Amino acid sequence: IATDLPDPAQPAFQAKIIPVILKSLQASRGRGLVLFTSFSLLKMTAEALREELSRQGIAMLCQGDMPRHRLLERFRQETHSVLMATSSFWEGVDVPGESLSNLILTRLPFNVPDEPVFQARMEELRRQGSNPFYSFQMPQAVLRFKQGFGRLIRSQGDKGVVLVLDKRIATRAYGSWFLESLPPCPVRKGPAQEILAWQKEFLDTN
Repeated sequence: IATDLPDPAQPAFQAKIIPVILKSLQASRGRGLVLFTSFSLLKMTAEALREELSRQGIAMLCQGDMPRHRLLERFRQETHSVLMATSSFWEGVDVPGESLSNLILTRLPFNVPDEPVFQARMEELRRQGSNPFYSFQMPQAVLRFKQGFGRLIRSQGDKGVVLVLDKRIATRAYGSWFLESLPPCPVRKGPAQEILAWQKEFLDTN
């Protein structure tokens, strides 16, 4: 968990996570799945990194470039590739083996607050006297986070790291909900550069 990046609500967040994602993918020599909660952030990140990754022999695959099944097929076949995706890719994606060793979760997967169905559900809970954040938003976000984390857990023989760029998981009281939903695993928290150095060491020696 990188704890020194801006809060995702701050405009600087987008620019600050790009070099961290690049260094992380360089450390894993591709073999990475980067999950976003918005397509606009995915596109901006892909545009910023595509050329540099290509120079290093790392192919970039992006949701929207081709049908979902073909994206996953290429990602499984091309070991030194990176798949950038959002929405449905947080669940139901199975990429066992060498092709996936580095999972990057850019933000905690809270629902987009301006979706009409989401707003209606929140308003109904308020009318019932419930706190919609803790009774609805949090359980949904924790479940999706757990599903996203599970993209790295496919068999006993697989190994890898999950890099979380949303510091709220370490700085907000509700962050423990997310961490406690995960299977037992070592957790490292600290400045991005320290986390990236530990990540590289782990990937090089495991």
